[in-house]
Amino acid sequence: MNEVMNKLTCRCVEGLDGVSAADLLRLFPEPSSTGPLLSLLQESGIDGFVIRSIVVSKDDLPVVLLPLFETHFDLSTFVKGWAKKSLKAAARIIPSVFQPRILAVGLLVGEWSEIGIDPKTDKATLGEAFNMAFDALQALAVDLKSDILALYNFNDYGRLPGEIFKKFNRVQCQPCARLEIDFNSMEEFLSRFSKAARKDLRRKMRVSDEVRVIRSRDISPYMEKIYRLYLETVARSPVTFGVNKRLFFEKICERVPGTEYTLYFVQEALAAFNLLVVKQESMVDKYFCMDYSLGRKHNIYALSWLENVRICVERKIPLYYAGQGAEKTKSHLGATLVPGYIFYKHRLPVIDRILSASPAVNNKFLSRLRFWPGGSQKQPPSVPPCQGGSLNAAPGKGRFGGVGNR
Repeated sequence: MNEVMNKLTCRCVEGLDGVSAADLLRLFPEPSSTGPLLSLLQESGIDGFVIRSIVVSKDDLPVVLLPLFETHFDLSTFVKGWAKKSLKAAARIIPSVFQPRILAVGLLVGEWSEIGIDPKTDKATLGEAFNMAFDALQALAVDLKSDILALYNFNDYGRLPGEIFKKFNRVQCQPCARLEIDFNSMEEFLSRFSKAARKDLRRKMRVSDEVRVIRSRDISPYMEKIYRLYLETVARSPVTFGVNKRLFFEKICERVPGTEYTLYFVQEALAAFNLLVVKQESMVDKYFCMDYSLGRKHNIYALSWLENVRICVERKIPLYYAGQGAEKTKSHLGATLVPGYIFYKHRLPVIDRILSASPAVNNKFLSRLRFWPGGSQKQPPSVPPCQGGSLNAAPGKGRFGGVGNR
């Protein structure tokens, strides 16, 4: 063990300082898009957040990377009326609970999070590298005077070490919708719905002649309107955990393989856009934003769902990840819900004990703030119990990071 330790070094860096694109691809191998997304996020930034990394290297080669973000989290910003006044008053008494400083492992751009791991590193070395990384994380939280240390939005494929499940409290956050494309045509897909649902979908499809659809990676002529639609969608959202800058949308097709935009026009007006990562393994629906009045009138939400399913059928893509939010609607459209989790602990032991003693109360409180639905979500049969694993995170469209939910 000492020999292994002597070969390992650990450093905390701003952004991804010193981590090359080749290192990121090795630590987050295909089909994951986490590596290029982290790189793009470092370049574009998100207001109110500091992006960091903890990197453990063996002989100067990174073998474990924890993507980090730091922020000040004011719960009162997500509510109105008496609830806002109550939370502001509570924050004056216990700021570490109601206005906490948070240091978190995770991805801010709406994906399920994952940790970067060199797949060729042996198990013993990885074990020591994880220990070093999480010791450094704890030390950094102390240095930054963080109130809450968290692992944000991980699912069962997030490659977490088993010790996390023993040392951190856990709450369930919004699930991600997933549709298996186990049918060969749109008619076969529609045949799975009830007669009333089929009738409703066909009625919505009748207005499709009034909507023009363009799929493109070059969206420079429409960039101003795209970003305006994004900001309008953010403003309508009950919860916004960071707002992406325009540069993120300008550069994403250039930086993230498989990314493309689907643009929906009514006459000459851009009514909605859908940002997708399309690969042979899966289609990942990252952001859907629309002009509310035009979109609702022309059923663009339903049309975009059917368009994405059609593309999956055409290209024989087996999985469509439709992201977080609108769980009831997505379930009605045939999707199953894959749960995600936040692991956390508070720096004050007495508060941590209170939080860990009442997980049901915590879930109810956070659901009242509309972070996620109040009812628990059942796991689909194909998803294993939550445990440390070696699979890549399957990415999905997120609720936060600029409100990527449908």
